[in-house]
Amino acid sequence: MTDEWHARTAVELGAAIERGDIDPVDLTDYFLARIAERDPDHLVYLRLTPDRARAEATAARERAKAGSRRGPLDGVPISWKDIYDSAGTATTMGTPLMADRVPDRDAKVLARATQAGLVCLGKTNTVQFALGGLGLNTHTGTPPNAAATDTPRAPGGSSCGAAVSAASGLAPAAIGSDTGGSVRIPAAWNGLVGLKTSFGALPTEGVMALAPSLDTVGPLTKSVADATHLFAVMADEAPVDLSGARLDDCTFLVSESVVWDGADTEIADAVRAGIERLAAAGARVEWGAVPEFDEIDHVLNTIGGTVTSEGYATWKELIDAHPDQIDDFVLARFLQGRDMSAENIGIVEAAARDQAQALYERMAGYSAILAPTVPIVPPPIEQVSAGPDAYQASNMKALRNTRLGNVLPCCALTLPCPGPMPAGLMLMGPPGADGALLRIGAAAEPVLRG
Repeated sequence: MTDEWHARTAVELGAAIERGDIDPVDLTDYFLARIAERDPDHLVYLRLTPDRARAEATAARERAKAGSRRGPLDGVPISWKDIYDSAGTATTMGTPLMADRVPDRDAKVLARATQAGLVCLGKTNTVQFALGGLGLNTHTGTPPNAAATDTPRAPGGSSCGAAVSAASGLAPAAIGSDTGGSVRIPAAWNGLVGLKTSFGALPTEGVMALAPSLDTVGPLTKSVADATHLFAVMADEAPVDLSGARLDDCTFLVSESVVWDGADTEIADAVRAGIERLAAAGARVEWGAVPEFDEIDHVLNTIGGTVTSEGYATWKELIDAHPDQIDDFVLARFLQGRDMSAENIGIVEAAARDQAQALYERMAGYSAILAPTVPIVPPPIEQVSAGPDAYQASNMKALRNTRLGNVLPCCALTLPCPGPMPAGLMLMGPPGADGALLRIGAAAEPVLRG
């Protein structure tokens, strides 16, 4: 029934198209209608692309009728974060400073998705310049968290609209980006699967940059299978075979480092319970120190991270010319990056190289390292909007665990852990282990969900 389409995964919708149970045009119209009804203030989608979506859906319908579908997701609509160039549609990185920026070609990953038959619904909201872990944007508005609805709570950032689109049934899946946690934080806070891909695994051509040495493309989805197929589409390769994935083949190291410090009870309890379920299902679980996490966390806290220095260098002209049009909490971080000395940047980069090598050596004996994705529950929007101190404290707590996988380049996957508040379990692997991590995620997913 159509009233269930928004609850299905992308892979399930694709299979229904294959069987002839769903017409891609009807499916696209269904989601466009839901968006019009449930996002009237454009907090989730900054811009829709209905003409493009219907044209792509019509082509998918004809391929389905002819038995020439291009893949398992042919005809399935998804959303794209407002940093992915799309021909003829403004792509603005969530800032009015680029309201007139209309690219003439698609980002490479969007072009690949289109070639595979996916339907582009539109561009989702983001923190200005994609710089922020809470998901706030005072210019475009902030979409409230879709999983914690007792009060309007932060959706997580910077891929805030991407997460809310997928979690609230306004898209079967979404594409975001991760420079310090911008896929994993909103995924964890909205009860989704989020894949932080290995640096360089997916092309960033046509993706608006924050920190080019750290930026990665990644999906936010309802299932590991969806993330696997979207990763394959954007990589232009065959999807990893998830069949036969077993937990009793896995040995996990649960980090006893800084990742648990100050964790909210709801998060710690949910994640620990999830780890216990993995062990009960046959996984070998060891708890142990990961000093590399502690070391790089100390460096970042005492000197600062290079995300802001790279970000300032990338957008210097706009920042200097129009500081009054940049959200205060974003501007403050850019100015921190501006003031970071070349010597300190070098210290951070050297520490990251040294600790990354040591971390990879430690990872060699394990299937993945486990940690809470985000140590805190999503805070009320009103609370973190009250002033710079409240914002900064929550923002840095939200980013603390996820940024480890960017600064010490890893791939990482967050999986939902049931509890009173949305929580995520993060699995981390060395660069290039994306496929192996997805297979582990496929085995762990049903166990964690209960």
